[in-house]
Amino acid sequence: MRIIKNFIPKSALVVISGLMIFMLSLPAFAQEDNTAKEKFNLGVEAASKGDKAGAQKAYEEAIAADPSYPDPYLNLGAIYFEGKDYTNAVKVLKKYTELKPDSYDGFLNLGLACVEAGDLVNGAAAFDGGLAVKPKDVNLLKGYARLYVKAEKWDKAIDRLNKYIPADPTDAKAMNDLARAYQESGKINEAITTYDKSMKVDPKYYMTYFQLGSLYLDQKDYENAAEYFEKSSALNSKHWQSFYNLGISRQALETQEDYVEAYQAYTKFLKLTANAKSKSVKNMRSQAQQITTRLKDYFDQEGIEY
Repeated sequence: MRIIKNFIPKSALVVISGLMIFMLSLPAFAQEDNTAKEKFNLGVEAASKGDKAGAQKAYEEAIAADPSYPDPYLNLGAIYFEGKDYTNAVKVLKKYTELKPDSYDGFLNLGLACVEAGDLVNGAAAFDGGLAVKPKDVNLLKGYARLYVKAEKWDKAIDRLNKYIPADPTDAKAMNDLARAYQESGKINEAITTYDKSMKVDPKYYMTYFQLGSLYLDQKDYENAAEYFEKSSALNSKHWQSFYNLGISRQALETQEDYVEAYQAYTKFLKLTANAKSKSVKNMRSQAQQITTRLKDYFDQEGIEY
C-alpha cells in the first residue's frame, strides 16, 4: 500500500514566505536625450497603471536601446518572476547583477528566481554574491537554504539550514525542513530531535506532526505514527494525506477499536478527495474504498458500531 511521505503543500513549493521580488519604482527622469531612460520611464508608468504587457515591452525596448543600462533588467525580471517565467527571470536578473555587482536587491531577486527555476549553480552564486554585500542577511540565508530544500539536495540543505535557523530561531517551517532533511539523509535520531524542536517553536504547525508520523510509519512504529497523524489531521481537517496515513497506521494495529478508527479515517479521506483527478489519488481512493467495504462487512458481522 502506498504511503504519503513528507508531503509539502504547494504553497510551500512557491516564493519563500516573507520575501518579495523587488521592482524599481523611480520618479520619472527629467527630459533627456536618452532613449533607454525614456523607455524605462514609460515602463514604470505602465506598471503603475497595472499594464504589465506595456511595462514589459517598454523595459525590453530600454534594454535594446542601451544594454548597459541596468535598471530595466531588475523590473523586467520582476515581471517574468510574477508571471512564473523563472528561466527568463534568471536570465535578466543575472545580467542586472553583472551590471550592478554590489546590488543586494539584485542578488536576492536572482537567488529567489533560481530557487523556483531549480538552478542550483546560478542560485548558489547569487546568494554568495548577496552575502558578500550583506554577510548575515536573514533573507539571503533563508533563500540559500530553500534553494537546496526545494531541490531535495539534503546534505547541502542541512548545512544551509543550520546557518539560517540561528538567525531566525522562530521559523518553524525551516526547523521542519531541517528535520525532513535529516530524515531523508537517514539521520533518524537527529530528525526526531529536530521535529520535537519544531513542535515547541510552533505547536500548531501540522506538517511537523505529519512528517514525524511518516517517519514512524516508515519504521513500522504504527502506534506512534497513528498518534502524530491524529494530531496533524486535528490541526488541519482538510489534509487528506494525514487521514489516509492515519487509516494505514490504525489498520496495522489490528484491534477492533483501531479498525473502527481506520474506517473513520479512510472515510474522511474519501470525502476530502471526492473530486480528485490525479491518477495516484484515484488509485489510493480505490484502495481505501476496498478496505472500507471489507471493514464495514466485518463490523456488520461482529455487531460492531462504527
